[in-house]
Amino acid sequence: MTSRTTVRKRAGTPPAATGPTIEGRKPGQGSKLIKAAFFGPPKTGKTTLATSGGETLLVQFDPEGDTSTTLQGRDNITVVEPSTYAEVVELVRALYTTDAGRWEYLVFDSLTFFFQMIAGKEITAAYMSNTNIMRPYGRGGAGVSQVISDAVRLPMHVIFNAHLQVDGAEDSVPQETALGEHEVKLAVTPMVWKTLGPAVSIIGRTYKQRKLNKKTGNNDVTYRVSFNDGERSPAGVRNELQVPAELEITTTTLTELAASLKEV
Repeated sequence: MTSRTTVRKRAGTPPAATGPTIEGRKPGQGSKLIKAAFFGPPKTGKTTLATSGGETLLVQFDPEGDTSTTLQGRDNITVVEPSTYAEVVELVRALYTTDAGRWEYLVFDSLTFFFQMIAGKEITAAYMSNTNIMRPYGRGGAGVSQVISDAVRLPMHVIFNAHLQVDGAEDSVPQETALGEHEVKLAVTPMVWKTLGPAVSIIGRTYKQRKLNKKTGNNDVTYRVSFNDGERSPAGVRNELQVPAELEITTTTLTELAASLKEV
């Protein structure tokens, strides 16, 4: 079988665009579509999980990301590597119009690198010149938040990946979970989290599990996603959804989850 996995790079930059004005249900409510955010350390199955559904449009932001192994043999994934914010906005806009219904799943991998694509250079320049970095931080956060708001209202499954935030020793103080603070959290800015948290109905933390195989004496490795970390992380689901506490990550995890998703 010839793989239809492609990397589509757009030439040049489309005209400046703003996100479409969209009317519809409140994000994450009244729909059996998966609207989810997955986060975890590198190499713990985030991309495999996010692309484990049906026909998928994978929006790849990692400049050094290599999905060749993850997507090997998959013939239902289209990979797009935008280089500007305007390209991302146009891509989402097209999913409401000319590309409507073309894919079942839309995956952003990852929001951490998306933010860096928008504001990374400006933040570095401001830091090096000892000028105010809040303006580029705000611009990057606003851009990512706008895309999240527009994408999550699409009539399709929408997945956002993010890296795991690593805090320094100065952050090892008790967290105010009532304010959305957790010991383990996503590597996104507070502005982005303020939009992302309410927009999705499922948040999962990916991790690698090792178990001793008594027959071979070796450690067997599996990749899993947790939807219940207590108050240690924001992993969880909305009350109206019935989702297992955790699942093994395979190439069909999202397909199975979508099929079994029930609302009370």
